[in-house]
Amino acid sequence: MAAQPGRGSKNIDFTSGPIVKEVITFAIPTFLGNIFNALYNVVDTIVVGQFVGSSALAAVSCSFAITMICVSVYAGFGAGSGILTAQTFGAKRFDQLNATINTAYIGAFFIGTLMIIIGEILAVPLLKLLNTPETIMKMATQYVRIYFLGSTGQLFYFMGSMMLKGLGDSKWPTYALVFCAVLNTLLDLLFVVVFHWDCAGVAAATVISQLISGIAVLIRAYKGNYGLKFDRKTFRPDFSILKKILSIGIPGSLQMLVTSIGTMILTRFANGFGEDVVAANGIIQKVEQFSLMPAQSFSQSTQMFVGQNLGAGNHDRTNEGIRKCMAIICLIAVVVGVLCFAFAHPLCRAFVKEENVIALGVEAIHIIAFFYLVHALQLSMSSILHGAGAMKPIMWFSFIAIAIRIGLCYVLGVLPDRWQGLFWATNGFYLASVVMYALYMWKGNWRNAIKIERRKPDEQPAEQKANA
Repeated sequence: MAAQPGRGSKNIDFTSGPIVKEVITFAIPTFLGNIFNALYNVVDTIVVGQFVGSSALAAVSCSFAITMICVSVYAGFGAGSGILTAQTFGAKRFDQLNATINTAYIGAFFIGTLMIIIGEILAVPLLKLLNTPETIMKMATQYVRIYFLGSTGQLFYFMGSMMLKGLGDSKWPTYALVFCAVLNTLLDLLFVVVFHWDCAGVAAATVISQLISGIAVLIRAYKGNYGLKFDRKTFRPDFSILKKILSIGIPGSLQMLVTSIGTMILTRFANGFGEDVVAANGIIQKVEQFSLMPAQSFSQSTQMFVGQNLGAGNHDRTNEGIRKCMAIICLIAVVVGVLCFAFAHPLCRAFVKEENVIALGVEAIHIIAFFYLVHALQLSMSSILHGAGAMKPIMWFSFIAIAIRIGLCYVLGVLPDRWQGLFWATNGFYLASVVMYALYMWKGNWRNAIKIERRKPDEQPAEQKANA
């Protein structure tokens, strides 16, 4: 029989207590983790570019599209595990919770092993498909193959972090992410600067740091007083639970994959307007990445709040929390949008010195800054549907919205030969997404997407019944 969370447990139970306080308490560590994640992704590029050279940097850059496919798989399976964990924890069905965690780890092991085999076989064909130059093919192949070797560890890392968040703990995933970022940086310098392993060293640093962090998160899950119990007799997969995880994870992976492909196509459009627009577009991507982090962090809190409360059958509390969370997210977006509009010039100057590029960047920020509110609405609605497990509608909405975005880019940007049209197309993309999400949420069927048997408001948790 699975244990209930002990008194020393510091995870957040979103099903009771003050809503705003709990959401903010959960969001702050998540925000810090997002910052370190962004910095972590930059370190490899800096180390390779500074200490190896442009050829190695090009090899890592060519591998980016392939690694994004991997991340889509990791994040999708992690999201499926995390959302189901949140719903089960909210329902206080601790036996099912234990089975969910066990099944997720067993599934991650086999999926990771399969990806290692796929990576070894398809590394070269995939790189050739991307038209990788022969001069950097050897380095790129080394990077991709080593990266795939870390699939199981990276799955443990992504999935474990999401499941801890589903249990209401955003602090330990942040600790693991900070540790991973610091260790990755140190190993990058050791392998590249000292051992001269070039691209292979950067890939090895990523694999090792995420493996250690994944193991740390695994140990924390079972030893962290969350109500989980590791028992060799019960450590076996539950295929009905695995089916639920995949029903959330596969659409989530496809959504991320299609979004990545759409971003690549849009980048290609931007490349057609010349080097200065390419540079300005790169700046805008970085500005958006950091400026949207606060709203994204609160969106992740909203996701776990909705998952736990729908699992508990708390519909009134779910609705109240959604209203308050969306208000917070939209307020943050308005403030960030005003600040970005006001400080567009110094923001762009932080990246480049060329005034012509800065001018383009400032104009682009002025186009998108006040649509941050629309983007925030899209983030918040998406997180609500994620928490409910309504992944298929999100996936289809993403397909439609990406098609709209590409079409708008062509009509507003390419045909009239106006680069500004690309950023107006981005605004149109967010607006179309919000309209689709709003119509679906207004219909009300999203609550029925929950993957577990919901606990009735007057029903005792399973463990309390057993002990009565």
